Amino acid sequence: MFRLTLKSLAAKKVRLFSTALAVFLGVAFMAGTLILTDTMNRTLSGLVTDADAGTDVYVRATSAVQQQAFASRPRTDVAIADQVAHVPGVKAVATRVSGYAQLVDKNGKAVGDLQNGAPTIGGNWISVAELNPYRLSEGRAPVGDNEVVIDADSANQAHYHVGDQATVLSKQAPRPVTIVGIAKFGSAKSMGGVSSVMFNDTIARFIFAQPSQVDGVAVVAAEGVSQADLTARIAAAMPAGVEAITGKALADEDSKSVTEDLKFFKTFMLVFAGIALLVGAFIIANTFSILVAQRTKELALLRAIGASRRQVQRSVLIESALTGVVASALGLAAGFGIARALQMLLDALGMSLPAGGAVLTTGTIVVSVLTGVGVTVVSAVLPARRASRVAPVEAMRDAAAESVTISKPRMIKGAVTASVGLVALVAGVSKGEFPLVVAGSLGVQVGLSRLSPLLVRGVVKVFGWPLRRFSGTQGLLAGENALRNPKRTTSTAAALRIGVALVVAITVFASSVRASVSHSVRNDLTGEYIVDSGAFGVGGISPQMARDLKAVPQVSAVASTRMATVKVDGETVEPFNGWSPDVNELFHLGVTAGSVNDLGADGLAVSKSYAQAHHWAVGSIVPVTFAATGEHPFTVKAIYDRSTDIVGGIFTSTEALEANQPDQLDSTVYVKLANGVSVESARPALEAITGQYPAGKLLTKTAYVESINANVDTMLTLIYALLALAVLIALVGIANTLALSTFERRRELGLLRAVGMSRSQVRSMVRQEATLISTFGAVMGLGIGVLFGWALVTAMASKGVTQLVFPATNLIVVTLVAVAAGVFASLRPARRAARLDVLSAIASA
Repeated sequence: MFRLTLKSLAAKKVRLFSTALAVFLGVAFMAGTLILTDTMNRTLSGLVTDADAGTDVYVRATSAVQQQAFASRPRTDVAIADQVAHVPGVKAVATRVSGYAQLVDKNGKAVGDLQNGAPTIGGNWISVAELNPYRLSEGRAPVGDNEVVIDADSANQAHYHVGDQATVLSKQAPRPVTIVGIAKFGSAKSMGGVSSVMFNDTIARFIFAQPSQVDGVAVVAAEGVSQADLTARIAAAMPAGVEAITGKALADEDSKSVTEDLKFFKTFMLVFAGIALLVGAFIIANTFSILVAQRTKELALLRAIGASRRQVQRSVLIESALTGVVASALGLAAGFGIARALQMLLDALGMSLPAGGAVLTTGTIVVSVLTGVGVTVVSAVLPARRASRVAPVEAMRDAAAESVTISKPRMIKGAVTASVGLVALVAGVSKGEFPLVVAGSLGVQVGLSRLSPLLVRGVVKVFGWPLRRFSGTQGLLAGENALRNPKRTTSTAAALRIGVALVVAITVFASSVRASVSHSVRNDLTGEYIVDSGAFGVGGISPQMARDLKAVPQVSAVASTRMATVKVDGETVEPFNGWSPDVNELFHLGVTAGSVNDLGADGLAVSKSYAQAHHWAVGSIVPVTFAATGEHPFTVKAIYDRSTDIVGGIFTSTEALEANQPDQLDSTVYVKLANGVSVESARPALEAITGQYPAGKLLTKTAYVESINANVDTMLTLIYALLALAVLIALVGIANTLALSTFERRRELGLLRAVGMSRSQVRSMVRQEATLISTFGAVMGLGIGVLFGWALVTAMASKGVTQLVFPATNLIVVTLVAVAAGVFASLRPARRAARLDVLSAIASA
């Protein structure tokens, strides 16, 4: 049986090519994602490991909050360095201090992209060679108060040389500096694209911390002293609140942090690989179902000469497994190209990520191959079971017999699954729980997959009418062919249905986000100008700019916002926003209880939905834990129900953040002009201030909305590009099904040609059948996508997505493009059908 299976597989290798292609594309995308993320992880981990390479022990303050994107570990007193230096076994020590710093080029433009680029950081130049990963390639170390060393990559970008004058942005006012040195990170021009500006120890502490504070103390052990022993000695000599860890532990911690930072990106990309494989699973199941139906006579003969049901079933599964192995191996090899293509796509969208030489891990090989083979085999299980049930008497039939009836159990299961999914969907919408919305949507999809054969006839009749009316016989035959086997038609259209549903849902969601932002800015924001840094937690604008803007005579109010990571009532909130007192002047918050005018250093303002979810009211005492200062009791002082998409669902005052967050930077500043001052007349005075802080862009409300929408469009383009693979696989499925059904109907096509149907009419008939199949898939996908889009938007209402928009033109275009793509996929099968030899086709059995 095994040899027979191999011969059977070799005999129909062309027919199985499309099945292998679906697996190949899905596995290639998965492998490419894993290769790209592993490469990025290896590169970034290598960078932080190199940065910590000479450190044997690191001494720092303990933290109450796990370090995340906006968390900031408390600093420690610089005097700790002297205490550490006197511990036996210490060879050398150096303090470390760092924070946001951004170099300004000769044209007044900030170097680096706070929104999508690598970090822009500043710090102290470390004089102990073993502890400094940078090496001077030109110039000398900084000594004077306004002297800096910059990385070679930034020097190239800004065209700076040793001796040039420059400006550095930080949390303080812009600082004029002299570049006295250019350094490389080891042999590289920078630390993975990070822009670095390094001052002497004293000035670095003054700019990035406090004159008496440092981030930590790096230690070099004396010869013969192990990291563990020296760590224990130093820990014993440290006061409470200060910890010592080994250099290895520090490197592992930093590497783990890199992995955590990449986790979301990796998960995001793998979701689309999973979608591609899910679409491929429909194609695999459909292909094997058709092949089993076409081989009914062959399988019956095997049963007649003694093959058991188990042997027949095993034969089909072996075919699927071998197909999966070959396709997965090829997909794994193609993963390198996909990884490069993904990196180029992200670069083109302005979302550059560091990557080095491609990394292929054992995990990637195992996951890719097992997933590809597993999906293929599982998808072939039902066709294999049907193959095992072929009775020996079927060998006497002249034609293949495939069941076209829709069983009652199938209908019942489909109805139950769709109903349960719909209930979960509605529950997720009402509770605002996104995971429940996704689970419910999947349930609806699965249920409709079982029920859709019942819907085929109605859809084909409606959309097939123009074909019957204007195309005559071939239109009539195309409709009959589409209805000949409703289960096959729905299986063929299922892959396209999933792709269209996802595109439609995302289109609805993106349009609703745009409308919500526009509505909030135009209706809730009372100011006329916004200064936006594009930063999301890392980097920003010096708070001095907001103070300078407020002093401008044409300005009546300025509200700035900052970010932090905290635990509120034991729950991590990221980001946790801090707003300046004028927030109530700049936004219609719709305060329903309390007041936001005096949050002070211990007040919270929460949205109505957030308060209801946590059972809070004005006066509720809530514990808030900061990384730097630990836990503090905060009081809910205001509840509001508007502007949540900009202001956030919970916020405190900038005063509270200043007391508990070491590094203060504004991410966005909102400006309200004085009465009678026009937007254009105020611009020169505002530009005179904002021009000194190039990290921020001065925007009108209209330009601000366009900027946010541009970011949404960038993400939408990325998602569409990733979904394109799933749609491509769906089109492969349509082409595969039509090609197999054409082979199955060779005798019928031969008879049609014999009675006078021309080649062009045959081609037209196959194309019109594809039109009906893709129309069915596109219409079903449109309906499901609209439902899913509604659920997403409604569930995200508490996050500020308050406007539900169905962009009719875009949705119609998506549907028509899907139908057109299905017709395009039918061109090759249609040509093959038209070229059949009439006599050999009639003679086929």
